[in-house]
Amino acid sequence: MATGGGAGARFQLPEIHSFPPFFTRQPNEDTWKEQRRLWCDLVVAFCRHHRRSALAVAEAVNEPPFSNPRIRRALRVDTLREVVDELVSQGHAAWTGPKGSVRDTCLVFWRKPEVWAAMLHQWAADRGLCNTVLTLYELANGDDTADQEFHGLDYATLRRSLEALQSQGRAQLFAGSSDEDLGVKIFT
Repeated sequence: MATGGGAGARFQLPEIHSFPPFFTRQPNEDTWKEQRRLWCDLVVAFCRHHRRSALAVAEAVNEPPFSNPRIRRALRVDTLREVVDELVSQGHAAWTGPKGSVRDTCLVFWRKPEVWAAMLHQWAADRGLCNTVLTLYELANGDDTADQEFHGLDYATLRRSLEALQSQGRAQLFAGSSDEDLGVKIFT
């Protein structure tokens, strides 16, 4: 089963997506572990294909890949939360919103922030832009990044990636009036 996508190619859903029990949390722990792994792989692949990172759990269960109208099945919100919890434990997602709040929104990382951080550092080094202040807008939308995989990356993921660089002592962030204006100096 395919779903619409950006830039031409359609996302090919795996065969199991047409299997009704795939949408019901399995009570056997070993079966659930495998089912959860399949869901995690599907979520990451789907988000990568659509270059989507923000996920509102309660709304997402009504959309692909979390629902399949052809077989009249949808993943339950509590089951999707368990899948996202697993993605968080793997470093492929992060819950967003205030601490202690209902886990309803998250970011899905098809590449972990540390991987994006390494790519950003390598790009800056290759272009001779280390020790130059750049904005998130320039990194995500600038002409100099048009040929980079991180071009068009959402600001929240980009910021987390730069924070990872900063925690490694390889960058310094400078506050701006918005995420778009946030500055970063990537060190050599």
